[in-house]
Amino acid sequence: MTTPTTSHIALDLLREVHPPAEAEAIFLDKVKRKPVYLRPTEPSAADGRSRRRQARLEKLSQRKQRQKPRPLSAKEKRSLKLYDVPREAQKYHIYEPLHRMWIGYIHEVLGDNGNNYMPVRPTTAAKLCSADFHGAELEVVRARCVSRVGLKGIVIKDTKFTFEIVTRGDEVKLVPKEHCIFRFEVPPPPGASVGLEEDGETKAPPRNMVFELHGSQFENRAPERANKKFKQKNLPDL
Repeated sequence: MTTPTTSHIALDLLREVHPPAEAEAIFLDKVKRKPVYLRPTEPSAADGRSRRRQARLEKLSQRKQRQKPRPLSAKEKRSLKLYDVPREAQKYHIYEPLHRMWIGYIHEVLGDNGNNYMPVRPTTAAKLCSADFHGAELEVVRARCVSRVGLKGIVIKDTKFTFEIVTRGDEVKLVPKEHCIFRFEVPPPPGASVGLEEDGETKAPPRNMVFELHGSQFENRAPERANKKFKQKNLPDL
């Protein structure tokens, strides 16, 4: 038993108006084989906002890539130990050539021409205040902390608030500047002559110039001291 086939309702309507053959042709062309054009769905407001945000982020990342790399922060420098002195470099004899270079440098700062060992004048203190002390041999002569008195070594790091020195026993000590007085000596230049006094007697050989540095008034970084003007102030007792 065969089941009756149901025709399309559009074909039935066309057959009432047109002949059967023409109705079949019109149905095939206009209905059955007609392409269906689907309209794309419009993006919602949330989708447009997300695309704009993604475009901004991509543009920002491209701009950052073109710029210079970001410098390391202080925390990152400490974690990487960039400024720590390695243990194999904590030797006093390694920094003795640096100390000899500093002696020549401090002679130039004081303006000594090598012929006469110049006396200490008020302008000398101003020159020493702006000098760099990397390589100087400092000794703590007074401090509120008694255990720091007597420490002596070559400065390997001059920070804003501390001096880091290496002692003759190959030990690195971190000495704060606050409430400490440091002493250092400047030997006479190699060309300093002995000479004769007015009565014909030979002058005594020149001695080392001895300076004392008040750390509480010296809390500046080495590059900042070059252009800083120091004024005389009353110093409180240690």
